[in-house]
Formats: sequence, C-alpha cells, structure tokens
Amino acid sequence: MYFDYLNALVFAAVGLVFVFANMIIASIIRPRRSVDEGLETYECGEETIGDAWIQFDIRYYTVALVYVIFAVEIAFLFPWALVLQDVMADRGAAAGTGIGAFALVEGVIFIVILFLGLAYVWAKGDLDWVLHWEAPHYQPPAARKKVVLPKVTEIEEALAEAEPEGSEDEDEGEAA
Repeated sequence: MYFDYLNALVFAAVGLVFVFANMIIASIIRPRRSVDEGLETYECGEETIGDAWIQFDIRYYTVALVYVIFAVEIAFLFPWALVLQDVMADRGAAAGTGIGAFALVEGVIFIVILFLGLAYVWAKGDLDWVLHWEAPHYQPPAARKKVVLPKVTEIEEALAEAEPEGSEDEDEGEAA
C-alpha cells in the first residue's frame, strides 16, 4: 500500500524536476535581448500605441466565441459529406449496410440544429456590433415633503404639559 504512495511521490518529484530543469536550461541557452524593442508587445509589425492592457468590448468576445463554435461544427460537415457520398453510392466501408438514408437524415438534423442555434443568437442580438438599448426615459420621482422631526426639548415640554399635576406626589407617596 505504501509502495503506491511512493510511486505517486516519485512521479510528482520527477515532474517537478523536469519542469524546473527545463526552465533553468532555457534561461541559460536562450538569446538575450540587447534592445528595448524586443520587450514591446508585437502587433503585426505595427508600432504599439498606448497600453497593451486595455479592456475590449464584451461583444467582440461573444461574436468570436459564436464564430469558433460554428466554424468547428461546420468543420464536422466536410468528413460527413465525404462519407455520405460513399454511403449513398453503397460502396466503401458502408457497402451493404443500407444506412445511406439514416446518414443523410442525421446530417440534415445536425444542420437544422446549427441553423436554429444561429437563428437564436441572431434573434438575441449577439451578432450586432452596436447594441441598441430601448428603455423608457428615466424620470426621477417627484420631490417628497421634508419631514421635520421635533427636538427632544419640545417632546419633553409636550409630555410635561400632558401629565396631570398631582401624579408626581402620588408616585412619591407610593414609594414611601
């Protein structure tokens, strides 16, 4: 049982040594930068303007992500089309299986799902570079009446006036 833990420990140690050894070797043999231009951010050969750490609009990432998703999914259609060609002609690996119609329907369903996804993204407005916000114009609420709170002295005076005059003597008599 302890041998299994030893195997894991040796594996982790070899992995750490491998990583740090490669970093040390790379720092020794890599070329040194003698000019400051080598430290600049590379942008297609153009000189950089401003700071490289700027915030991009989130719509850029949304459109890019949607593009990547659809590009990868459409890349699956090319091998499917080649296989479909053999399946429909009943030759190749699918000869005699009779799955031509099934492969065609399966591909059509995949394309329909892609189209519905594109329609959803389009209807949601995620493909628009400039989003339009339509909302009612904000109207602040009407000015409220200012509440004037009485001062403590005014409250004490009102309480003193409201008390019956003989109540102080009765309290002293009960205490004795």
